[in-house]
Amino acid sequence: MKHASLIVLIFIAIALPVSGQLAVGYNTDGNTLAVSYNPFSRYWGEFRVNISQYNQASWSYSDRGITQEYFMIKVFNMTNACLYAGAGVGSNLLSDEEKWFSINIPAGVAVNPFSKLSNLYFTGEYNPMIVISEGVPVIHTVSLGIRFLLVKAE
Repeated sequence: MKHASLIVLIFIAIALPVSGQLAVGYNTDGNTLAVSYNPFSRYWGEFRVNISQYNQASWSYSDRGITQEYFMIKVFNMTNACLYAGAGVGSNLLSDEEKWFSINIPAGVAVNPFSKLSNLYFTGEYNPMIVISEGVPVIHTVSLGIRFLLVKAE
């Protein structure tokens, strides 16, 4: 089960058409790793998994191995920055704890401050994860992050 995230990432990379964009990323809260398809286009998809507990949640449901799928949209775009929002689902599929499901609503900003490094973006994001389980509070994640485009669209 621990290799499931690696298998999913390899499958996504193989399934992508050559004309698309692929990016990898990291968010500080939960040491969350991300793979994005067509990031910073008008619409894009993203897969994430955290490898440590989230800092903002002090309860037992905030474990590692929470897999998340997102649909994102640019809300506002400038030359070197954009505001984005999205919707997604999450579940602690890779965890040994009791399994649960969440609805996630991320909102953030992505900035490319270096013109010579046009593939590098810094991000700031707030992402409440609303767990669908009785008596379980919301996981509030607040992260700084980095995204790096591996393949640019032609």
